[in-house]
Amino acid sequence: METKRNSKGCLMYITLLCAIVPLFGFPAILHSQTEVGVTADSIKIGVISDLTGPAAIGGIGMADAIRAYFNDLNEKGGINGRKVVVIVEDSKYSPTLTVAAAKKLLSKDQVFAFVSPWGSGPSEALFPLVEEQKVPIAPVCALSTSIYEPLKKYVFAVGTNYIDQSLLIVDYIMKDLKAKKPKIALFCQDDDWGRDHLKGLNLAAQKYGLEKPVMESYKYDAVEFKSQVINLMQAKPDFVVLAAAIRSGASFLKEASKLKWNPTFIGTNTLGLLKTLEMAGESGEGLLVLNVFAMPDEEMPGMKRLVEVTKKNFGDKWMPATEKIHPYYVYGWINAIVFAEGAKRAGKNLTREGLVKSLETFRNFDPEGLMGAITYTSTSHGSPGYARMTKADLVNKRFIPLTEWRSVAK
Repeated sequence: METKRNSKGCLMYITLLCAIVPLFGFPAILHSQTEVGVTADSIKIGVISDLTGPAAIGGIGMADAIRAYFNDLNEKGGINGRKVVVIVEDSKYSPTLTVAAAKKLLSKDQVFAFVSPWGSGPSEALFPLVEEQKVPIAPVCALSTSIYEPLKKYVFAVGTNYIDQSLLIVDYIMKDLKAKKPKIALFCQDDDWGRDHLKGLNLAAQKYGLEKPVMESYKYDAVEFKSQVINLMQAKPDFVVLAAAIRSGASFLKEASKLKWNPTFIGTNTLGLLKTLEMAGESGEGLLVLNVFAMPDEEMPGMKRLVEVTKKNFGDKWMPATEKIHPYYVYGWINAIVFAEGAKRAGKNLTREGLVKSLETFRNFDPEGLMGAITYTSTSHGSPGYARMTKADLVNKRFIPLTEWRSVAK
């Protein structure tokens, strides 16, 4: 008899619940669980960066910038009333460790999206997982064209890609330095990053009728570069483009200095920070670098806010800003701006698919003046931008702009 009464009671409860739900809806707690990583009052994002590997100098700054930006945004109410929870994992710039970190963030931490995963090779290793689980990378901290060509629905990028950077460098050599039939060499990392720069230099060689560039590459975790320097010395180039990580580029310059080899060295955006000069020492004197992002000593509201928020969150860790805040820090901050704007546009009912669609509404979006305008569409998730040539000033610890902001003519 007791069992029958309980069964009858359960049946009455279910009947009553079915009658109430259409009138009043499910409890609010169920509404907050409509998307992984999103609750009524929070959004969890995963940041995978190099904190202890060969590119940690830049990777730490990128991660700290994202933390600082969202701490400030959370104090102002967050995104549509939700606070952003930032969970950071170390990748050591390893594709294998990047995938392992991503799986942990998705399975254990249940993040909504990835923001600014670090590096071309490591980021590309995420693509199968991202596609399978339909998780946005919004955006990535990498500039290889393979990041967004061909189009990947869940992957977005900002900045000036590596092919265009190489084209801009050769334009500078030919038009500003007025070089006559220069021989150009490339020192680069052995991955899509390096191959993109080589492709850009080959395109530039065709454009100006130059010899094909000579190339020497290195593995991402290499620490010795004497053989690459000697091989390039034998080719006798007039200009050497350095598409290298901070530590690798600085070590290459020191090795070249030891061997008293002094062609004109031009670094890509990866070397445009004072830590490069600190590590290279006197061998960094006169280094040219094509910079993609604004520098911390520039007078603009967006940069002033970045510096103020950084000081508030980290004290003297990144101060004085003119010496310690580098382009990768600015890059991370910009990526946080992009995610925040995309999530804001997606509205209160935030979903992964909704974030993708909202990002595709960006038209000439201004990231507080910290780089060129950003445009995304349903057919393009890349944002070719602007760059300018700068020159190292060791005495005053800064990079001096030599040109205005320029883009590659399409």
